[in-house]
Amino acid sequence: MQITVDNNFARFGEKSYAINKINTVEVRTVYPYATGWTWGWAMLAVIFAYGAYNLIQDGKSPTPAVALCLLAAGISHWLWRRSKIVEFQLFLITSSASKQAYSSFDEGEISDLRTRIEAAMVAV
Repeated sequence: MQITVDNNFARFGEKSYAINKINTVEVRTVYPYATGWTWGWAMLAVIFAYGAYNLIQDGKSPTPAVALCLLAAGISHWLWRRSKIVEFQLFLITSSASKQAYSSFDEGEISDLRTRIEAAMVAV
């Protein structure tokens, strides 16, 4: 998407917003992936590890329990890392509405865009 900001308009692809109609520029932080399942899979890994320990104590092969423990731990780790993803949303607020103009995972890009729009608002 091509983004341009001048003293009259902020253009986001096919949409244009008049700078003199924008009252506030707001950046919201959103975590698009939940963390609830992370702890469930971690607990399941602990249960399988305990089962593997008990199988070793009984002199049996713990291979299936260890495999399931590693699988559950891997899924838990993947979900935990995924839950740390942050999305930044740029909102342009006018007197009549609040519109999400742009969304990115790059905080620097959103910050630069916000600074450019605010500079254009002050110049008007």
